[in-house]
Amino acid sequence: MNSRFLKQMNKIGVSKKTNILLAVSGGIDSMVLFDLLLKNNFSFSVAHCNFSLRDRESDEDGSFVKRICDLSSVKFFIKKFNTTTYADDNNLSPQMAARKLRYDWFKILCEDCNFSFIATAHHCNDSVETLLINLIRGTGVSGLRGIKELDQNIIRPLLSFTKNDLIKYTNDNNIQYREDSSNSSNKYVRNKVRNQIIPIMQEINPDLIDSISKTMSKIEDVEIIYKQYVHRKKKKLLIFSNSEYTVCIDQLLKEPAPKQLLYEIISDFGFKDIDSTFASLFSTSGKEFYNEAFYMVKDRNQIIITKHISNDSDLVFEETNTLSIPFNISFNIITNIDSFKDLLFSNQEMYINYSNLKFPLLIRPWKAGDSFIPLGMKQFKKLSDYFIDKKFSLVAKKKSRVLVSDNQIVCIIGERLDERFKLVQNSRKAYIVKT
Repeated sequence: MNSRFLKQMNKIGVSKKTNILLAVSGGIDSMVLFDLLLKNNFSFSVAHCNFSLRDRESDEDGSFVKRICDLSSVKFFIKKFNTTTYADDNNLSPQMAARKLRYDWFKILCEDCNFSFIATAHHCNDSVETLLINLIRGTGVSGLRGIKELDQNIIRPLLSFTKNDLIKYTNDNNIQYREDSSNSSNKYVRNKVRNQIIPIMQEINPDLIDSISKTMSKIEDVEIIYKQYVHRKKKKLLIFSNSEYTVCIDQLLKEPAPKQLLYEIISDFGFKDIDSTFASLFSTSGKEFYNEAFYMVKDRNQIIITKHISNDSDLVFEETNTLSIPFNISFNIITNIDSFKDLLFSNQEMYINYSNLKFPLLIRPWKAGDSFIPLGMKQFKKLSDYFIDKKFSLVAKKKSRVLVSDNQIVCIIGERLDERFKLVQNSRKAYIVKT
């Protein structure tokens, strides 16, 4: 086992001089890894988490690990957590809370003490259990390959070993360890899989762990091919322009497995409800989806994804020079206009007749019932009709802002000036709105 372990460390890219933070609970798995690192003269320190979930037993685990570290002259870190309170406060299960607390602390230790890697004692059985749990809950390709051997700075050098391998090593080398009483409790999902489901499956296939392990290895290779394919398709289907991502629905539906491709695209933005999103492709425009960071909408023949659009309004005073929300806008005043021919008119740089303005001005989102006289026209037009005529997307409508003076719309910023506020021959002062 020792030679296999050394080959595994070499494969991961860890030398004996690499500074490692080893997570040790005191159980059989972590004590085997402790012994292997110690006997092979790796540079490592130990971190032990007391999650306060088993009262006195938790404290005794910490004392045991500290004693072993002291006897071996290994640097020891310990931290006690109120896991139950943290779980309740953050609406997490005790297991997820413990994981979050553990890795947050490990990250701090790595930064403070310059550890290159965090080593955990996950083994092959753990990986098989993870795959089965993922299958039970529902998963994609990534969830079928179990636990990663190297995940950023987290290494798991025992993944190629089974639980039986570790038990044999423990017996052969007289390794001391602590038994976690909670491992026998089937109130946790992982324990149910370990203690109830896997034994039933082993009645059908006694070599279940080895068989599933080999399958996971194949899936890992399949995932590499799959990710390469998905990456090429994303580059083709996902278009970025003007701070928005768009997917053409017609092009997507021509692809093999369009629903899976759509999931891979939207999951990058934190959207997980693929069934509702895919169903929206065949519905009328306007189906909206939200998460903490992004807004997604089905609009005509496309899916549009953008960052959240603020509905805030802002006052613009005569002395205001710039605003950055909802987008970058600058304001300027020029006087003594001698000739219009020297002015470069555009929607991005609007010249407004200053004498017609009443400050402070207001920038706000457009609303139902808004109307203005588009530059060059004589009659009022509803903004909703204007947007339809101009084929504005639903996102473009949400992003649109109007500049208002004395309850009159001066312009749709960056889009169209109102006829009533244009410069005329006797204008001597212009107010410039630039986007």
